[in-house]
Amino acid sequence: MNNEYVFAHLTVIVLVAALSGLLLARLKQPVMIGYILAGVMFGPSGFGFISSQVQIQFYSELGILLLLFVIGMELNIGSFMKMWKIPTLFTIIQVVANAAIAVLISLLFDCPLFVSLLVAFIVSLSSTAAIVKVLEYIGELRTDVGHITIGILVAQDIAIVPMMLIIKKCGSIDGSVIINLILAIVLVVLLIRYLGRRDKMVLPVRHLLQNNELTPVITLAFCFTASAIVVLLGLSEAYGAFLAGLFIGNTQDRQNILNSIKPIQNVLLMTFFLSVGLMFDMKFLIENWLVVILTLTGITAWKIISNTVTMRLFSIELAKAASIGIVLAQLGEFSLILANVATQSQIIDGFGQKMIVCITALSLSMSPVFIAYSTRTKDLSFVGDNSPTSLFKILFSRDFAKTVRILSLKHKGSGVGT
Repeated sequence: MNNEYVFAHLTVIVLVAALSGLLLARLKQPVMIGYILAGVMFGPSGFGFISSQVQIQFYSELGILLLLFVIGMELNIGSFMKMWKIPTLFTIIQVVANAAIAVLISLLFDCPLFVSLLVAFIVSLSSTAAIVKVLEYIGELRTDVGHITIGILVAQDIAIVPMMLIIKKCGSIDGSVIINLILAIVLVVLLIRYLGRRDKMVLPVRHLLQNNELTPVITLAFCFTASAIVVLLGLSEAYGAFLAGLFIGNTQDRQNILNSIKPIQNVLLMTFFLSVGLMFDMKFLIENWLVVILTLTGITAWKIISNTVTMRLFSIELAKAASIGIVLAQLGEFSLILANVATQSQIIDGFGQKMIVCITALSLSMSPVFIAYSTRTKDLSFVGDNSPTSLFKILFSRDFAKTVRILSLKHKGSGVGT
């Protein structure tokens, strides 16, 4: 394909992504769904504007790398350090419980151990990008529910490191793997401890960051440089991008950098969600729709139940626990990273990778559903009703949900519970 066609195709895809995002925004739905749809439309499943697997892989890896960089910049380590116990323990319980179930299933049904562990890791993780948008839509981003949820997402982002190393070196856990695992954990722990200090670091190139034209370029250069260095250490470039974002986002120049990079941040997010759509195989979904729907339903139900039960262990009231459980039920971008690593390590074949991509894309596209049900449990929490019966009714009875909604609005209007 010559350069003229590449440019023309890129122009059409970006234009359609913008129009799709605008349409979803007008419908008061997350714009990321529009980006995914644009990717599906012009990927191999649609018009085939981008059909080369090399191109799709490039967009996918670039999208994931840039997404993790943005996520790292958005995370506030200082806030996480103030409430690290619940998010950290929650993540550990989830990962250990899912891994234990995976090992048990592997022994009982003679399934490959690392395939079971891969599924367990994927189920244990949630989508940072989608969940932040959901929290914004339901007005919980800066509440106690939002703070706990964001803390859990930070802990999950850290947990992806050992997961990737375990999957990458399946069946060959030797000394080098253990060293890489220890190195990765030590790196992120030291960075978090360092950035969590009261006195935030001043970047050595701070004088260059006063130039708004240079700030985005320098920031992205730092991102790619950190990724390249981390690759030399035997770790993932996506992990390097996350560390770079984490570092920059927790310095004294954080706000200045965020303000400067904000115009291109949405473009970076579009790149990721567009890549999800490009990897989506509509033919695969049509041929395996029953397996896909049952698997997605089972995973979503399990995540909601296990998340809610785990939050109850920390004495969080039922309605709030359910709200957090629902918000965290979406599969995340790390599923795609783990799927790529597992494919390269020959843990799964093309069918397994397509299944993971398909389920993840559908889960990310279900944001309106999660927003609706999170809003219902939020209303139930606001009126102070934490009975299991009411929780069941709020999820499955539209009339009861409307009644609770009216009550919550009356409470807000009267100032009760505020």
